Amino acid sequence: MTFGRLAAAASVLVLLAPTSGSTQTAPISQVVPITFTGVVTQSAADTIMVRQPGFPLTPYTGVLPPLSYAVGDAVSISFNATLPTRAYYDAYTSQLGADGIARIPLFGAYYGGGSGPGGIGLSSIADVSGPMNPFFNGGQPTSTRMTIVYDYNADSYSIEGSGNFQSSWYSAPGYIYNAATQSYDVCNGGNSCAGAGGAPDPVDIALRSNADGTSVFTSPIAIRSTDPSSGTGTGFFSWAFGGSWNLPQFGGATQVPEPGMLVLFGGACAALVRRRKRVAA
Repeated sequence: MTFGRLAAAASVLVLLAPTSGSTQTAPISQVVPITFTGVVTQSAADTIMVRQPGFPLTPYTGVLPPLSYAVGDAVSISFNATLPTRAYYDAYTSQLGADGIARIPLFGAYYGGGSGPGGIGLSSIADVSGPMNPFFNGGQPTSTRMTIVYDYNADSYSIEGSGNFQSSWYSAPGYIYNAATQSYDVCNGGNSCAGAGGAPDPVDIALRSNADGTSVFTSPIAIRSTDPSSGTGTGFFSWAFGGSWNLPQFGGATQVPEPGMLVLFGGACAALVRRRKRVAA
């Protein structure tokens, strides 16, 4: 770099340097996207169980109309988590274990998530690919839960249990037993899913992960019947999503030069330029 360019760079550094009275404070939290990607490994047709009058639940092997989330379909689950930075534990040292490890439970705002400093612990409602949608259940909004482990020594995050996860409730297309035709129909929530004499009821689904995080299962999803006098056709089914979780790694703190060092560097460069001019003269 020529002395002219060096002088210009030094001038920019001096202009950008904060005044002596200003301070730079690192943020104590940051929003991190957490995602699950995979495929459907078990469908409703694989897991449907029905109850006949006087008999226990048994697997159903008859014909079923097509339903969402067929085996092999791609699926993804994603949500945002507000997590602590190293600066958070510098300010709140009592929340860090002696080994430098901290565990951060994530919850939705309705359940107390994000009520701490910097919004730590807040999780958003998960976005699930396909026709699964969150809805309000008895006035309680859908909540997503997971525990994140923070390692102060490495300045990095990991998911406890490699992805142990729960989120509920959601609505999605399901089945209802049509007593008149003695077959199963696809229902899409509301009146189409209401059983005999029952109020409109959406198909309730809760997402839960294996402890190893390799699969996400939906909770048993109720199947209702239009026949008020018989349990024929009532039962449940579920889905399984096989895949893995991804949590971006944020290891290592970025070193930022102190304001005094910026000014000192700029002054040294300017002095060097003046000396060069005197020598040239």
